[in-house]
Amino acid sequence: MRLLHFLTSFFAAMIITIAALPLAAQNTVTFKVNLTPQLEDSIFVPGRDIALLQGNLYPLTPTHRFQLTEGSEIDSIYTVDVNFPLTAINKELKYTFILKTPEKEITEMNPRFLRIKKGDRELDALYFDTFAW
Repeated sequence: MRLLHFLTSFFAAMIITIAALPLAAQNTVTFKVNLTPQLEDSIFVPGRDIALLQGNLYPLTPTHRFQLTEGSEIDSIYTVDVNFPLTAINKELKYTFILKTPEKEITEMNPRFLRIKKGDRELDALYFDTFAW
C-alpha cells in the first residue's frame, strides 16, 4: 500500500512538473543593423534616439516593438535578441528597423524577410534602409 501511495504521489508530482514546463522551446534570432551613415550624418544620436525592430510574427508586431542596443564590439552596430516560439518555425517574418527621434520616426522603405528556423541564429549587420540581394 505504501508503494502504491509513493508511486501515485511520484507520478502526480511528475505530471505537475511537466505541465509547468514551457510548451514550446525558444529559437533566438539576433537581429543587427549598421547605423554608421546615420551616426555620421547625425540623423541618429545615441542617448537621444532609439532604434526599434518591428515585424508581423509573434512576438514582433507593429505594436510590440523591440529596442536595439549598441553592440560591444562595434559601436555603430545595434542588436537585439528575439525569442520565437516553436510555432513560428518555417514561417516567414516580414520585419523592418525604425529610428525614433524626438521629431519623427524613420522606417525602412523596403521590409526585410526571414524564414524562422529551429535553433539560434545571428544575422549579419546590414546598413539601415538597405537589403541584401
